[in-house]
Amino acid sequence: MANGKFTVTVPDVNYWRSQIKCQAACPVQTDARGYVTAVARGEFETGYQIAHDPNPLSTICGRICSAPCEAACRRAALSPQAEAVAIRPLKRVVTERHGPEAGIRLPGRVSAAAFVPLETVAQNAAAVFSANPGKTARGTRPGTGPISQFSAVRWSREELRKLAAQPGRRRSQVAVIGAGPSGLTVAHDLALLGHHVTIFEAGSKLGGMIRYGVPAFRFDQEAFDLEIQQILDMGVEVKLNTPIGKKIKLADLRRQFDAVYLGLGLMKGRLLNIEGVTLDGVITAVDLLLNYNSGYKVELGRRVLVVGGGDVAMDAARTALRLGQLTAEQQSALRDVPARTSEESETVRTALDVARTALRLGVTDVRMIALESWDELPASKFEVEEALEEGIQIFPRRGPHRIVGVEGKVAGVEVIDVAAVFDSQGRFAPTFKPNSARVWECDTVILAIGQQADLDVLGGGNDINLTPRGFVAINPDTGQTSAADVFAGGDIAYGPHLLIDAVKHGHLAALGMEQYLQNRRLRIYTQPEWIELPNHVMFDNWCKLERRPVPTVPIDRRTGVSVVELGYSEAEAAEQGARCLECSVNTIFDGSKCILCNGCVDVCPWNCLKIVSLSQIDGDAALRRAVETHLGAPLANWQAESAPTAAAMLKDDDACTRCALCAERCPTGAISMEAFRFQEALTYA
Repeated sequence: MANGKFTVTVPDVNYWRSQIKCQAACPVQTDARGYVTAVARGEFETGYQIAHDPNPLSTICGRICSAPCEAACRRAALSPQAEAVAIRPLKRVVTERHGPEAGIRLPGRVSAAAFVPLETVAQNAAAVFSANPGKTARGTRPGTGPISQFSAVRWSREELRKLAAQPGRRRSQVAVIGAGPSGLTVAHDLALLGHHVTIFEAGSKLGGMIRYGVPAFRFDQEAFDLEIQQILDMGVEVKLNTPIGKKIKLADLRRQFDAVYLGLGLMKGRLLNIEGVTLDGVITAVDLLLNYNSGYKVELGRRVLVVGGGDVAMDAARTALRLGQLTAEQQSALRDVPARTSEESETVRTALDVARTALRLGVTDVRMIALESWDELPASKFEVEEALEEGIQIFPRRGPHRIVGVEGKVAGVEVIDVAAVFDSQGRFAPTFKPNSARVWECDTVILAIGQQADLDVLGGGNDINLTPRGFVAINPDTGQTSAADVFAGGDIAYGPHLLIDAVKHGHLAALGMEQYLQNRRLRIYTQPEWIELPNHVMFDNWCKLERRPVPTVPIDRRTGVSVVELGYSEAEAAEQGARCLECSVNTIFDGSKCILCNGCVDVCPWNCLKIVSLSQIDGDAALRRAVETHLGAPLANWQAESAPTAAAMLKDDDACTRCALCAERCPTGAISMEAFRFQEALTYA
């Protein structure tokens, strides 16, 4: 409330889209609500179609995506103990059964009976309808009726096919440099659009930093191979072991192809500018993971110290420790860095991966230090928990001062305590505790503090501008560089980001390249749709079901490259999907039928609804227009009444669980349950 009044928002299309928080938070706008509900109802193939529609890398995302959708999930806000819906693991369930890997037998299947009580399975498995006699319309099944009607964005497969079918389009030759997630996405989209794509990959395998920078124990390599092959089968040509910048120059490709995409990862690790960094035994996380994933033997000794927490954090620690305090100029620069960025999240995640890899290489003592506290660590909760389970010792609020050596070899790290990483406004501004430095002995120091680009591929191309941080400068809406025929995305343009961010970058660049190749601008428009659900019901006990951990390999069996996470069974997945709050379903009010009986307010178990006089509300111009349109006079006139003759129904959408009790209670039918859908469509301007 402001000034004693309720601040009211009049919903529009953007508002309704924002209420589907999982989809709004996903960089590629996957309708997670759709495939989660499909899983709960046992419609696994439909679930796969929804999950795969905007994401050609849905198989790998179902295993290692950092799941920003889960961070936004409203299910976690129901109570202090509640947790988000297990969206990412449910994506794995549908890709395993209907994705490119469906034809192989994946290891580690577990029985439902060992995980979920049988009576719970019987109650919540997808084939069981809610016991609600008399409801026979299409909303009878728990969920929103026809799951096949999902909300799709402009890079959906169907929309790209429609665009490809438009007459008068030119089919072009496109080169993609780098076969990481952004490059693979560009190849996928442009192939759908009818262009001929050739990928140039410096390594012997496709996948980029997913292949070489993510430990093999985190995901199934064969499943990833099959997903990549699915993209190649669309007619994409591949040239392996072909680095650009040496025998073949970027300039050569620009002459041969109509457009070029730069999708290189950050294959070089960053070093700290502190004493001892050149000692034998100091390596970067990138080098360790590249060697490990390539099958090379790596000797680390018995004791390893991993330095993680983000390159910005480490730079700040180095500066503060060497100079005693940050200068005013440095403090000002640091305040411009958003706290807990996706880049820092990725570097902390890399540090955890490296620490777990060290254990698999026979190290007996693995420690990790980070500037952040436990609450500030950007890494996912489950990743931290798995690291701790495996014996990694994590020490938050610690920073490196110097690396200590004996006869040119690492002997330890002088570590200092961190007083705070962020100031009272949440800005990045680390401070350190004086006289807290002490030496921790170790044999190897692994620096997981960020990565940098190898820009040799540019071959001195003066028409391609760089950012002050050494990345390729682009138009973020199209991926186009300062050279009209060259586009870029992924880490080389944005810095270290999440896997799903790279997929988005690929989508944007592919559409940008399409505009360039056709010399025509694309126009995007949104088509909203409402589906009335006259008998909407939720799954039984949907608000009481708890999130259960994804089954994993027992600790004593986590060796070598065996994949740790096993995945849910179908029954387990159905139960987890039934926890979804169906945020696309909304209560729609018809004021012409309302008799102000207050029945809906009384029956609501979540106190979502309130009937108030117009003198108690305030809002923007949209509210004033709505009042005048519906009531025939300006809002101010109604607010000036001594005895109110009009009222407003207010609803807190964040608190609503879509139980439909208000609609059932309403004696006049003034409240209906309706599902909101939207479709982003493309056309040439």
